[in-house]
Amino acid sequence: MTETARLRALVFERTGMAIDEKDPIMAVLIACADQTEQISTRILRRSRPQRLIVTTAIVVVISSLATAAATWQVAQREARALRAEWVQQQRDPRVAALLASEQGRAGLRLSELGVARLLANCSGRSSWRVQKGYCIPMTAAGQPDGFKVGPARAGRGD
Repeated sequence: MTETARLRALVFERTGMAIDEKDPIMAVLIACADQTEQISTRILRRSRPQRLIVTTAIVVVISSLATAAATWQVAQREARALRAEWVQQQRDPRVAALLASEQGRAGLRLSELGVARLLANCSGRSSWRVQKGYCIPMTAAGQPDGFKVGPARAGRGD
């Protein structure tokens, strides 16, 4: 395939326009392609691949370090904000007393597990009942589903 035919095929592929071989635009396209090739050849002769690889590596390292530093700063800022909020909560005597109690720690753990909202809203569920301040799931037969924690009794397989 000649250079002209290859250039015509490339123009048709990229633009969808068919150019006649004798069209004056072909002379312009060929001249542009030749100039581009000459410029590319001169640029490649002047540059060394090793220098390009080293320069690219340096740019990548610098941009990676900048990104890591920015990410570190954002993480540190968020950690400081969370710590300040935690310290302020600890200063509140009601919150400190709540966290010092066994029920408060249990409530905090339930909240961490995502169960606190379910337990707080259990009175609106048809399968759950509130008995003596506790949220109890019920079986299909209407019996409480669960167990009671209490001191162990002698004679139960101890």
